[in-house]
Amino acid sequence: MMLKHIKASSIRWQIAASAIVPVILVAFLLILTQPLTLYQPESLSYARATALKIEMVTEQVRAADTPEQLAGLLAIVSDTGLRLEEVPTTELTPDPTQPIPRNDPRQLVRNNLPDSITTSFRNDTSTGTLRNVLVVDTGDGRAIAFLPPPAPAAPWITEKQINLTLKVMVVILPILLVSLYAASTITAPLLKFAAAAETLRPDEGPDRPFDENGAAEIHTLAKSLNDMRSRVRSMIEDRTRMLRAISHDLRTPLTRLRLRAERSNQPELKASFLADIAALSDMIDDSLIYLSKEMGAEKLLNTDLPSLLETVCADFKDMGYDVKYSGPERFAYHCKPRWLARAVTNLVENSTKFAHQITVTLSAFQGRSVRISVQDDGPGLPAELRSRVLEPFFKVDTARTSSDRTGFGLGLSIVDDIVRAHGGSTELLNASPHGLIVHIDLPAEDASSIFTMPQLKSDAARATA
Repeated sequence: MMLKHIKASSIRWQIAASAIVPVILVAFLLILTQPLTLYQPESLSYARATALKIEMVTEQVRAADTPEQLAGLLAIVSDTGLRLEEVPTTELTPDPTQPIPRNDPRQLVRNNLPDSITTSFRNDTSTGTLRNVLVVDTGDGRAIAFLPPPAPAAPWITEKQINLTLKVMVVILPILLVSLYAASTITAPLLKFAAAAETLRPDEGPDRPFDENGAAEIHTLAKSLNDMRSRVRSMIEDRTRMLRAISHDLRTPLTRLRLRAERSNQPELKASFLADIAALSDMIDDSLIYLSKEMGAEKLLNTDLPSLLETVCADFKDMGYDVKYSGPERFAYHCKPRWLARAVTNLVENSTKFAHQITVTLSAFQGRSVRISVQDDGPGLPAELRSRVLEPFFKVDTARTSSDRTGFGLGLSIVDDIVRAHGGSTELLNASPHGLIVHIDLPAEDASSIFTMPQLKSDAARATA
C-alpha cells in the first residue's frame, strides 16, 4: 500500500525523495554510531585542566620546607576553587567498602594524571571536612585530599556532532537544490500541458497548442500531443462535413416528398406523409444545430429573461399545448438569447411528448444567479437515466418509432451544451407525485461571461424564440 501511494505521488517529490532520502539515512546512521559519553568534549577539557592543576600543586607541596609554607600554599590553592587539605598517608589505601561510580568526575581526573602519582578515592576524610575526594601522594610522607570542582553539564550536542552535521549539510543541500531543480524542470512542462489540456477545444484554437521545447522527452511528448490533436481535429472536421452534407442533401428529396404529399387526394395518407416529413426535417435541424459553431459566435446581450420565456410559452400555446410561465415580470440578464431560447424550447418540446401540463419557472437568487425550471406532469425518469439522457444520440426507449415524435436523441444534449456554454449546469429531478423537473442553473453575470467576447451592449432587443 505504501509503495502504491509513493508511485501515485508527484514526480517532483519522487525525484527529490529518491535523491535525498539515501543521504539522510546515511547521515542519520553516522550520527547514531558516534560514541556518546557523559562528558565529551567539555568534560575532557575539565579533567585535563583539573589534573594539571593537581599535578602542579603536588610539585609545590613537595617543595614546601616548613608547615607555614604548606599552609600558605593550601590557602592560595583553595582560593582558586580547588579545595584541598592535608590528610594522613593511611588514606592512600583504597577503601573496598566505598565503590566509585563509573562516571565519577574523579575517574576522569585520575586518568589524566601521570602514572607516577599514587592516588586513591575516599568518600570521607579523617577530618570530615571534605567528602568524595581524590587523595594524592606527594612523595614526602604526606598526602593531599583534593575535592575536584563540579564537572560541567553534558551538552545536548557535542562539538563532534556539530562538525558532522555541517559536513552532512554540505552534502545534502547541493543534492536538495539539484533535485528540486531537476524535478521542476520535468514537472513544469507537464503542468503546462495539463493547463493547456483543460482549456483545449478539439475544433477551436491553435493547431499545435503544446509547446515543443525543453528536454528531449518533453519535446517528444509535446509533439505527440500536438499530432494527436491534429488527427482528432481532422476526424471531427471530416465527420462534421459528412453529416452536414448528408443533412443538406436530404432536404431536396424531403421537399419533393412534401410537394407530392400536398397533391394527394387521400387526407389520412397526406397527413401521415406530412407528419413523417416534418419528423425527418426536425431530425435534420437537430443534427445541424448540434454540429453548428454559431453558438460561440453569438454575442452576450442584456436580455429580459421573462420576456424570452413568455415568448417560448406563447409559441407552444398557439400550437394547442398547455404551457404557462411563472416568475418575475422583469429581469435583465447577460446571455446568448437565441441559444438560451433554443434550450428552453427543446425542454418544453420534450415535455409535450409525454405530459399535458408544463410550467416554465424563472427564479433569481442573491448575487444575480438564475434558475430556469421546466416542470411537467409526465411519467418522469428513472434515476440511472437522468444523466444519460443528456448524452448525444441517447434515447430512453430505442424501440419507439418515428410516429412517437422522437428524434435522434440530440434535443437534451443540445440543451446541455448551451447551458454549459453559459457556464451553467443542467439537473433532472422527478416531481411529486409524478412528472419531471429540469433545472437550468446559470451563474451570476460576471461568472457567466466565460467566452472571450467584445464589449457587451447595454441595451439589446428582447429575445425571441
